[in-house]
Amino acid sequence: MLSLIIPVFNEEGAVEDIIRRSHAVLETSDEIIVVDDGSIDATPGILKKITLPNLKIIRKAHNGGNGSAIMTGVRAAKGEWIATIDADDTYRPEDIPALRKKLEVSNAEMIVGERLGLKLGKPIHHIARELLRRWGQFFARQPIADINSGLRIVRKSLISQFSDLYPARFSLHIVLTVLAGRSGAKILYFPIGYGPRTGISKLSPGMLGPWNFVKFLVLIPWVAMRWRYLP
Repeated sequence: MLSLIIPVFNEEGAVEDIIRRSHAVLETSDEIIVVDDGSIDATPGILKKITLPNLKIIRKAHNGGNGSAIMTGVRAAKGEWIATIDADDTYRPEDIPALRKKLEVSNAEMIVGERLGLKLGKPIHHIARELLRRWGQFFARQPIADINSGLRIVRKSLISQFSDLYPARFSLHIVLTVLAGRSGAKILYFPIGYGPRTGISKLSPGMLGPWNFVKFLVLIPWVAMRWRYLP
């Protein structure tokens, strides 16, 4: 069984589309867990009107951050496998079956959607992502093709293993990629589609982009060192 977690914060323009498209490609035994992380736009009202089998909506009164929202979903999940996808339409739910099929025949513990389209963006962004990827790869002790892709499938026991080290906001996926690699987990990467987001970015508008890049550079060695002392 697979539990798809969709963290949501002010995504009124895309949230219903991503939920319905996800439902269309999942198996009947799977579940969708939408964690509304304190949205203050029309998102809560839109979610209330969606009635689908195996859809669970968790409403948080206050915004706690993307990482916190994902882990809220993980704790509520019934599936052995956890999938994550953003609610801004940048990722395609239609890629989930291919990721799942590849994972099922590989005996891996995580498969990550590799966003090949990112290489076509602005050169400065590509350089920053490449530096971050190589920095993470060094601490992960294994190759990384995409360090912070939000579309992935991971065994629940693996994502839960590092729960004490995830930042409440960004980026759970970076920490998971680095520490899963460092722990020796088998990780696969598979090409996926990736497009422009619907709505306003919460991660990289204005000076937030460079500031978050610096934070990620510090975050990677910090969690790698802390992981050594976990029980």
